[in-house]
Amino acid sequence: MMSESVDRKSSNKTRWLLIAVAGALAVVGLLYLFDRISVFGPPPRQLRDRWEAGHFDLPDDERQRLRGISVEFDSSNERYAEHAIEQTQLASSHVIKRDGPVKRREQLADFQADPSRKVAVTTEEFRHFYQAYANQDHPVFITSDSILNAFHRILEDSILKLEFRQVERLQRLLPMLDERLAVTRRPTDSEVARFARRRAQTIIGVARQLIDPSYEPDSEIRRIIQEETERVESGTGQSMPDWLGEPKRSFLAIDYSRFTPEGLHTRSDPLRRHYRSVRWLQTIPFYVGDDEHLLSLRLIGEAANGTSWASFAETYRDFFGGTDDWNLQTLNSLQPDRGELPDSIDTLRRKLLQHLNATGPPSKINDRVAEEFAPPDPESLSLRVLSASRTPESILFQATADWTKPPASVGLLLCTALGSKLARQQLAESNESESIAKIDSVGSLLADDSVYGEYLQCLATLLKPIDSSPGFMSTDRWQLKSCQTVLGGWTQMRHTFALQAKQNRIVLNQSSHVGAGFVEPNPEFFRRLGRLASRIEKSLDELGAFEISYEHMRFRLNESARFFMLIRTLEQEGIGINKFRIQLTVEDREFVYEVFEKMGESNPQNWLSFAPLDGKHSELILAAIVQVSDYIERRELPNDRAARGAILKGESSSNRVRWQRLAKVSERLGDLASKQLDHQSLTAQDEQFITNYGETLAALLNYELYSASDPLDDAMRCVSVLTQANGNHVHIAVSRPQAIYVLYPDQGQELLCRGAVFPYFEFTDDAIVDDQSWKTRVDSANSPARPNWLKPLFTDE
Repeated sequence: MMSESVDRKSSNKTRWLLIAVAGALAVVGLLYLFDRISVFGPPPRQLRDRWEAGHFDLPDDERQRLRGISVEFDSSNERYAEHAIEQTQLASSHVIKRDGPVKRREQLADFQADPSRKVAVTTEEFRHFYQAYANQDHPVFITSDSILNAFHRILEDSILKLEFRQVERLQRLLPMLDERLAVTRRPTDSEVARFARRRAQTIIGVARQLIDPSYEPDSEIRRIIQEETERVESGTGQSMPDWLGEPKRSFLAIDYSRFTPEGLHTRSDPLRRHYRSVRWLQTIPFYVGDDEHLLSLRLIGEAANGTSWASFAETYRDFFGGTDDWNLQTLNSLQPDRGELPDSIDTLRRKLLQHLNATGPPSKINDRVAEEFAPPDPESLSLRVLSASRTPESILFQATADWTKPPASVGLLLCTALGSKLARQQLAESNESESIAKIDSVGSLLADDSVYGEYLQCLATLLKPIDSSPGFMSTDRWQLKSCQTVLGGWTQMRHTFALQAKQNRIVLNQSSHVGAGFVEPNPEFFRRLGRLASRIEKSLDELGAFEISYEHMRFRLNESARFFMLIRTLEQEGIGINKFRIQLTVEDREFVYEVFEKMGESNPQNWLSFAPLDGKHSELILAAIVQVSDYIERRELPNDRAARGAILKGESSSNRVRWQRLAKVSERLGDLASKQLDHQSLTAQDEQFITNYGETLAALLNYELYSASDPLDDAMRCVSVLTQANGNHVHIAVSRPQAIYVLYPDQGQELLCRGAVFPYFEFTDDAIVDDQSWKTRVDSANSPARPNWLKPLFTDE
């Protein structure tokens, strides 16, 4: 009996053990199954962070191994081997239709609920403007925002290439200046001369170290240069280094946050280094009243004689007109001709003060940590090695700055100065009557004839009343829309020229038949923009911005190498491209495809004669990149014609033809706007132009063929424009384009039309916020609020 009881207990234990094991196995199996079908989802790998942190720093033995791999370049590339192809026309774009027609009745109900509302911006978003216009089964409304976005994308792409040329030039110039300063040292130098040379070598040495980390400074000043370089690269804190001397009321400290790269200079390590180096040379003052300072800058000026320094420094003169500070060019213009003895310090100082009396104070904008914006006396008058450019709105911000209270909206200030009555009213209602008086005292912002000045003149046309315009254009909501368009355009312009522009610092419907749509009825704006595009294309051509740049090729190769090294790492982890969909998160997949798309014609995968992307091929691609980069490092092109053609095909520029096409499109939009205002009927060709506008816009934005069907999510822009007395930075930004609906009057009825606009934002932060950080904020649960004064324009507020 006892034996039976024991056997029964043993049997129960065994049964429960088996059940437990089976249950555990079932759980494991389910977990495995769920993982395979992504119920829980794959673990995030933070590929964007890994890619951003990556560098093309392969060990020498790895490079040597990759050089030994036999690579066969696609022979079809040989036809591009003789020279870089200058495109004569834009490739066509095909946007696959995805979204359905606008639900006109629902939208009309919103307008009928508020009869005064003829214009509304909704929460409907697009990754890019052209998506609001392509393949739509309803009338479209072609906004000034849309063509402005194309203008700025082409401008940014063009300036990016020009900046790579600037990188090459500065990389050659700084070693030249540094070496010349060293060899002019004489045993008979006075104490002032020794300290002046030391100061000059330190300032040029820091700039050189910032752009070239392999540079070994002179032992006498090595510690100072390395410490200063570390502070600049950290991008945090404020201090006055001992070697710069005692703080002055006009210069209390260096704000190192100002060296944080912004705009297009965040795209690569060479551009980031270039940004810091140039910003450094723009920052350090040389005081006219100090013998050591003045002699120090004169030594740098003598070292720059006979070099291309003046050409480098004057690159953006046509874009901005004058600079805001006296600089090396100012000093050299007052020196005697080469071959004669240089002026004494006293003579040079006297010439500078005579120049001051003749031309007035050089600087109208403060960019330093200071207690006062100093008057132009010898004690406070200073020069820089390089000077940032003066922009009209920066003078406006300087004039209206008041350290005793938070600044008024920079957007309202600018729109008021450009002539917006609504913005002026908003300022008055915000008790900013003092700011209004200061704006009026500044005078017109539209007086200078630089590219930037002409651009502001173009924006100002959007704020002026237009005779015989449709009634909706006289509403407050349309005026808000116009202000937002101006500020969205301005944000993109400052984003492109974040390094060149000097930044202020505060001292302490239903119908049986409808046409294709309508154009925003402002012909003067579109025609001005077209003329401006032609002017910029000519200026960029003269500056060589459409020519081959080895530094730009290096940038593309490094970006490609980082990407394919990441792909190879994933493959080593067992994740080939055929497993991306099940083993990568949505965010990681989107990142991989985004980078892949951005390469376009430059993608090294197109160099070789295969299509799939797997472990073996990524290894071959890396080998091809290494072998081609060996030539580019020597500023040569590969001997192999297929390899040479592959790299030149990717380097061929469509920017010139994009500018030319933009000018023609803008002129055509101006003609259509005039026809609408004059109540002329549109021709079949006009209707077809409007119908195809989305495809035209996609091509201007460099989306070729079917790539336009899945655009990158990269339209958002953010840049700082003002630093408050407490060190916080005022940022301006735009988020993704949003749909705008307009009830457009046509033949006695109002037709509902859809277009797109750029939502504008302002905010302050204690650190510089770049585009990616801004995108993260926009997509977060606590997305930023738009300015209060713009809220009536939106239906979701």
